[in-house]
Order: sequence, then C-alpha cells, then structure tokens
Amino acid sequence: MSGATARDLAIATMAAFLCGPAWASDLQQLNAIPAPVLASGPSFSVTSYAWATAIDGKSATLPPLPAADINLRFRDVLKELNGALMASAEMRSGRWSILVDGQFSQVTTGGTLSGPFFSALKLRSQNTTVQGSVFYRVYEDAVLALDVGGGIRFWNLNNKLEILPSLANLRIDHRESKMWADPIVGARLGVTLAGPWSLTVAGDIGGFSAGSRLTWQGLGSVNYAWSESLTLKAGYRILHVDYRDGRFLYAVTQHGPVVAATYRF
Repeated sequence: MSGATARDLAIATMAAFLCGPAWASDLQQLNAIPAPVLASGPSFSVTSYAWATAIDGKSATLPPLPAADINLRFRDVLKELNGALMASAEMRSGRWSILVDGQFSQVTTGGTLSGPFFSALKLRSQNTTVQGSVFYRVYEDAVLALDVGGGIRFWNLNNKLEILPSLANLRIDHRESKMWADPIVGARLGVTLAGPWSLTVAGDIGGFSAGSRLTWQGLGSVNYAWSESLTLKAGYRILHVDYRDGRFLYAVTQHGPVVAATYRF
C-alpha cells in the first residue's frame, strides 16, 4: 500500500465512525408507535446501530501534507478499523426529550515506502464525538409525530503519523489534533403504518461557521415494533461536514444503509 493510499484510507475510516451516534440519536427520538405526550412519567431508551458507509470528499488532517481526495466503499473503510465504542441514551417526559450520545474509535493503517531513507509509514487515527440535544414534540396524533429541537455536537480528531527509518537513521513523528463544536437544529417525523410498521424521516443542519462551515444530514428508515420494548429499524443515511482551519481540511460526505435496534424501559 502506498503512503498516500494508506493516509487516505485512515482518514476515510475515521470519518466512517465519527458521527455514528448522530444517526442513532435521530432515530431513537420517535417510537414505532408515537408515545402519548401526557404519559404519567419519563421514559428511557437506548439504541445500538450499524452504518455501512461509503465516503467521498477531501481531507487534509495532517498538514503540511497536502489534501487527499477520498472515494472509498464500505469494505475499504472496514479493513483498517481497530475498534469502536458507542453509546446513546434518551429520556422523554411529556413533549420534551433530552439526548446524550458519545463515541470513540481508532484506526491504524500503514504502507511501504520506496527509497533508501525510510522503510514504512504508520498512521493512527483516534476520534471522539459527544452530542447533547433537547427536542420538543410540536405535533402528535394517531398517525404522525413531529419533533423539533437543537443541540451541540462536539468533534475531536487526533492523528499520529510515524515514518520509520531504513538505511539512514531518520525517523519522523507528526501529530495533529483538532476539536470543535457545531450548533445543530433539526426535525424528525414519525409515521405510523399498519400493524407494527412505521416510517421515520429526519434531518438536521448546523455548523454555521461557529465550528464547521456547514454540516447537515438526512435519513429515512422503516421500523418494525418487535415488542413494546424493542423496535428494529433499517434505512439509509447521508451525513456531510465541512470543517476548515488554516491548512487543516475535513470536508467529507458519508452515505450508506443503516440498521438499528432501540430498547425502551
């Protein structure tokens, strides 16, 4: 694997897992069958999910290295993943709901370099995202449920590039870390169908140059209420972010099918 390919792949893999909780957050706000807004007490839910994302865009997260074009399928992204930890929880009371979710992931990739001075490169990418949001249910009947709200999504990217020596005793270690916060506003619409089936359509937009220049996402899912406590979901999601700070560039679009399971108690 060439140095450029290894770097592009690690950057793309990082993007694949950076914003996963945002998708779970959107879906878990709406039940397969809308909950009564005047429920006697608060309800809680947790969501686990998987997103088979492809990634397109441009990234320069290790300046002074130049920006790299990214065009990777899900199978390419999955190869370099070391592991990921994800959690998302939501509390709803009446028309109001509060959401907190977070994620950490790490990928490591490398490649062989030609020439007598360096033998190989290794790239380790760590990323963390934490989001807090408040939503309000503005409309609900037997078929439709609409939530609107907003919050803040925190991003942190931490990269380390290591170029190993060969014949000459030369070694290069380069680190780059960026953290920013994006204000987000969004809406979610739930539609109850026949029996245990329902639909969810959701989207949000944010950044507004307060953190990133712009970030937005959209998703749709078909939901099946397996029981009163468990809902299974399948759909499609697209997420875009454009963050720039000097020579640091992170402008990518992630898109692909998603599956999820939400448990309520």
